[in-house]
Amino acid sequence: MFGRSVHTKSTGTTDEKLARQIAQKFYGECLVQKGIQDDTLPAAHQAVQKQKLRFDRIVDQWLNKLEADAGDDERRLRHLNDCKGSALGKTGFATYFGRADVNSITPDRIDDFLAFKKANSPKGQLAATTIKRNLVLLNVVLKFAHHARLLTHVPAMPKVKTKDNPRAWFSHEEYRRLHLAARGRGRAAKKAGKLAEAVGWFELSDFIIFMVASFLRPGEWPALKHKHVKIVEGENAHLQLAITQSKTLKRISVTMGPAVSAYKRIAERNGKNPEAYLFKAEYANRQTARERMADAFEGLVSELGLKVDVFGNKRSTYSLRHTALMLRFTKGAEVNVLALAKNAGTSVDQLERFYLKRINPADLIANLQSFR
Repeated sequence: MFGRSVHTKSTGTTDEKLARQIAQKFYGECLVQKGIQDDTLPAAHQAVQKQKLRFDRIVDQWLNKLEADAGDDERRLRHLNDCKGSALGKTGFATYFGRADVNSITPDRIDDFLAFKKANSPKGQLAATTIKRNLVLLNVVLKFAHHARLLTHVPAMPKVKTKDNPRAWFSHEEYRRLHLAARGRGRAAKKAGKLAEAVGWFELSDFIIFMVASFLRPGEWPALKHKHVKIVEGENAHLQLAITQSKTLKRISVTMGPAVSAYKRIAERNGKNPEAYLFKAEYANRQTARERMADAFEGLVSELGLKVDVFGNKRSTYSLRHTALMLRFTKGAEVNVLALAKNAGTSVDQLERFYLKRINPADLIANLQSFR
């Protein structure tokens, strides 16, 4: 008897000597089975340890933990899906290293993995950001294994040089030209009796103003409903926005003053049903709404000759967010970078990498020459 388990077996004989031999053999089998179950039998211990050290098993445990931690959090669930793609895809690191002992993953083998991934990519090359993302996640898995005492030490990751490629933005003059052109087209359509077309142009004009005044990403505005908006009147009138769908964290964000007028026009046209979306409310599929707005915007910038900036960089709706942030640096007085980063759902590091380095010193001449 082992613990609470009682093992019985008929010897199938009345010969006492033979019965004893069978019983001894059966007892030995029970001891072996117990050794396998409690991991005390040397051979069994080695087999169990070999299974524990398999890289693909460790990746499964890591993903299971991410899934358990994610719960119903949309941002964490998106991150989980990204991790699964990087790990379990045809050229993922779990696919490549497979059943290998996690301790066999050396810097040289990591280089081999990157070469494999590059050779099997559609273009035969990998962007620096793709390489960096895979190395970051692989490093996280290896640290997970080290924390579980399955890995003696975490191997060094290859160094990857990434080149920042900030998106294009609009100057203040170009921004005014954009929203005024959309409004002018709306008035012309209304005068011609094309009411539906006029509404579309007026919405685009207010969208441009709203986005530049709110610092929103293109992926954040589609989820915005009237219930997420609060008007704050006073000397510095603004909107408080509850950003429920974000690349980073859900947050309360405050806008610049022009967003208030734009929002009031939107509410006047469409009403203020708390559950109604602010823009392209007629589309229940918000990805479709985003695409339709992008089509209208890109059509306008193409007509106005603003599709690319002076450096040849293409502009998109994301350029409106960059315009919002750049105008704060070029037009704002003594901007608090930390407060701006928090309000826009980004970091000071990102602002420095993608915005501050793009500023023309001539735009800041008044600030550079100012004294307290």
